[in-house]
This record gives sequence, structure tokens and C-alpha cells, in this order.
Amino acid sequence: MKTALVAVRGRRAPAMGRDVGPLADALAAAGFAADKVFVLDGEDAHEFGQTVLECKNFFDAVLFSAAADKLPALRGRAAELLKTEGEGGVLEAAGKLFFFLPQGEEGAAAVYGEAVPRLQERFGRRGCSVLRAVGVPAARLDGLRSSLGEGIGCDVADDHGDVRVALSYAADTPQSRVDEAVQAAAAALEGYLYAIDDTPLCRRAVELLKLRKMRLSCAESFTGGNVAARIVSVPGASEVFYEGVVAYDNGTKARRLGVRGETLSRSGAVSDDTAYEMAVGLLNTGCCDVALATTGIAGPASDGTDKPVGLCYIAAGTREAVFVYKYILRGSREDITRQAVNRALFLLCKQIR
Repeated sequence: MKTALVAVRGRRAPAMGRDVGPLADALAAAGFAADKVFVLDGEDAHEFGQTVLECKNFFDAVLFSAAADKLPALRGRAAELLKTEGEGGVLEAAGKLFFFLPQGEEGAAAVYGEAVPRLQERFGRRGCSVLRAVGVPAARLDGLRSSLGEGIGCDVADDHGDVRVALSYAADTPQSRVDEAVQAAAAALEGYLYAIDDTPLCRRAVELLKLRKMRLSCAESFTGGNVAARIVSVPGASEVFYEGVVAYDNGTKARRLGVRGETLSRSGAVSDDTAYEMAVGLLNTGCCDVALATTGIAGPASDGTDKPVGLCYIAAGTREAVFVYKYILRGSREDITRQAVNRALFLLCKQIR
């Protein structure tokens, strides 16, 4: 079977934003990962009509997601185009199922409560295994898909470098075959993998800190406290998180973290030396066991030097050793910041696992 997910809202929203992402994740977790995601302008009736007819021709099940108050009108327009009537929020035409669900977490609940039972009834139950990784090159993902073999579906969702790989298969697939597929996927993601289950990145970081009985401190420049915010969003983070310092100005880098004036003048605020000294400054307080530090240029303009927008350095380490990683990230200011936050959390997991 082939499944489509149609997000009806403003075009500027990302394809896997917070309104449609939870629905896509819920579908994948149930073994019915979307083969294609459409993003439609809610005001463009012509585009909506074309998409409905395309889905009727090429997909077995289609889930439309929109604001709750828009759903009745969308369902009515679709019923006219498909020349059919349906019960509740579901239409059926030419043997195809069309669901109309709200956005966000409410929509994800509707996927499990309304869509999945109908899909299982029509197409049979499916199994799903999830792996999660950060910063996986496109070539690795292509190789992963080709390594799985027949009967194993693969859905990849990328949230600013945080990659969720959902392997789907028929419920009666032998466990040995499932294990082989998971092992092949893990091998393809080696070096980028942080979970062989559906654990979000921030939660995995907190779990590892608890397991190792370590306390974390963060010093952030261009990420503006977002690394710390992701950590404290996890219940129980107070057991392992000591402090977060937003050292945006060079003065606070020097006074609060002990970054040397010579380092700032010679190498600049965006440098491996500065990232290193920011992390060491946290560790020197004696209040934490592991430190993260970020410094970079999120844009839209550079910092007055010849350093490019998207350049960043992330330091992660303990009292034994601090490692600095250099990245050049692409996208808008928000894109670059969110990618850097994901990289920082991944490096934390890598440092302490």
C-alpha cells in the first residue's frame, strides 16, 4: 500500500513542522509511514483539487491535516471532487481511504484512534522499528535504504539534522528478518546513531547523564540558551543539569567563563580556542562533570570578519579531556541555530555513553 500525508496550511511552514510532524511520526510508528508529504496553501482551491485527484490515482490511503475549524469545509470539497460520501471524518472512493484530521498532537492521537484501526482492517497490521541519529550524510541514508532488502519499508524524517528512521514491515515478518534489517540500518548509521528505539535526542541525553551520574553545565553564545532549554524540557532534568550560561558578549565570555583576552583578540569569538576555553571555564568551577559550549555565526550577516555564516564550534568534554568540533551549517538563522543545538546534544551523548 502507498500512503500520502497532505498538510493544508501556509506554504512557509516547514514540511515536517510541529503541525504535521506528529502525524507523520504516528503513522510511521504504526507501520504506515507516509510515502509522500504534500504541503498545500489552504487558500488555493485549484491546488487542493489537483492534489485530491492525484492522491486518488496514486495512493491507497490519504491523511489530510488542517486546523480543526477548516476540516469540515475541506472534507466537503473533497467529497464533491471524489463524488462520494463518507461517515465521520473518513471518505472512501475507488477503494481508497481519505482521512481528515486536526494538526499537531491532537492529530497524532486521531491517527492512532481513527486512522490506524481502519488501515489495519483494510491493509493488515504492520510492525515498526525506529532508529535515531544526527547529521547523517545523504549518501548514508541512500545506502541504508538499499541495504534493507525486500519487504522492509523505510521512512526518514529529518528535523534539522536529527534523523528519525522508521522501518516498517508486515506483522507476520519473522523476527530474525526484522533483526537483520535493524542491524543493517544500525551499521549504515554507524557514527551518527544515538538510539535504537524512538527516544528523542534531549531525553536520551538526560537518560545518559542519569546513568553515568554526571552533572551538566552549558555555555552558549549563538545558540542563545536553546541547548539548556532542550535539556530542561525533559522531566527530571534537575537531577543532572547544573547551569546554563548565555555568554553572548565577549565581555561575559572573559569575565564569567575565563576566556583569555588574548584568545578573543587572536582567534576571535568564533573559534575552536574560544569554544574550548568556554567549556574549560565551566569545568573549572568544580560544579559539573561534563560541559558543552557553543559559539558560531547564525547570520543573516557575518561578524565583520571573513568567517562565513553557518560556521560554528561546539566543545564537549569532561575534566579528563575536552573536544572541539567544527561545522559549517546551511539555511536560515533559525535553521542554523536548531542544527547546532541538535549537534551539541548529540556530542554530549557521544561524550558520555
